[in-house]
Amino acid sequence: MIDNRKRVWMCLWASIVCIGIYDSNAQSDKRGNKIQTAIKMSAKQLLNDPKINAVSIGVYKAGRAYSGHYGELDKGKGNVPNDATIYEIASVSKSFTGALVAQAVIDKKLSLEDDIRKYLEGNYSNLEYQSNPIRVKHLITHTAGLPKFLPASINALFNNIDENLPFRIYNIEKAYTREAFLKDLKTVTINIVPGTQYRYSNADVELMAHILEKAYNLSFEKLLLKYITGKAHLKSTKVHLSNQEKRRLANGYGETNKLVPHFANTLWGAGSGIKSTLPDLINYMKFQLDDNNQAVKASHQVLYAQENMQMGYLWPILNSSEDGTYYRIHGGAFGTQNFLMIVPKYNLGISIITNQSGPETQPKLLNALNNLFAKIK
Repeated sequence: MIDNRKRVWMCLWASIVCIGIYDSNAQSDKRGNKIQTAIKMSAKQLLNDPKINAVSIGVYKAGRAYSGHYGELDKGKGNVPNDATIYEIASVSKSFTGALVAQAVIDKKLSLEDDIRKYLEGNYSNLEYQSNPIRVKHLITHTAGLPKFLPASINALFNNIDENLPFRIYNIEKAYTREAFLKDLKTVTINIVPGTQYRYSNADVELMAHILEKAYNLSFEKLLLKYITGKAHLKSTKVHLSNQEKRRLANGYGETNKLVPHFANTLWGAGSGIKSTLPDLINYMKFQLDDNNQAVKASHQVLYAQENMQMGYLWPILNSSEDGTYYRIHGGAFGTQNFLMIVPKYNLGISIITNQSGPETQPKLLNALNNLFAKIK
């Protein structure tokens, strides 16, 4: 038999355990409600802008996912975005490519110190400066000295930025091929020692995709599937969509809310060609926060640092005395802009997307992202 004193202690212990479980659930619900409210407030902040019609926001924190879709994809049609909506994520694609390069290093398929000409056929004697060759590590830190775009004719178009710029770029890109890219690469002039100066370049990343294909003897799309989208359960994340998936691809709108084209993606798509859904991006945050993923951990290492600028494997790296080291990348297409943020200290990821793009869109999204981060970290 249990004496009264033991019975009292057992009941007291049971009540403490029950109270602890109750408080834990209550705290979890309270935190979840706080995050969901903060998401709604951030979306409302953006939708108050007459140029922004739709917003999708996703948060992954401490093992739980939160999301919300707001507004309408096409003004006046009432078509609210949802979990099936596919967005162009533009330069956020680069973080995927960075992870693939890290995996290739682990697999000993290539080295960061490799002269990139090891993977190019033909004469590319121009891809060096003062006997200093472009190496793999230079492509993934934007320090190779390559132009921002190939073909070079696209670079000049930015001298006249107006609402028709997306159409002018699209008309050039839709007829551009991988073969033309590699041919134009032979005409590039390098005028800096590779690795010494940061110069953002989409050409860097497209060339990196070609090198990955050569190293593995697999297409860039198959590498994405094998090492990232398949592992992380990203069901609708890819460069080339099926006809059925294309019907789910959000229309994009430019500076004056004019319907604009999607990217042509005639090259590899490694720099800006990936499309995704919000649920997939939340799973991608989980993938990027996985301490057991050696490729991800490697891709977060600093490869280049100058003043306040740090780069990992195509990941911009930031540091804060309060928030620790974190990673934030922006993607801008003709008619879509988004930010993806990974903050390991809080086991936190945030994605914020709108299907509108203009010179003012990036700072608006960044402001909303920072406000949301401050409320939920």
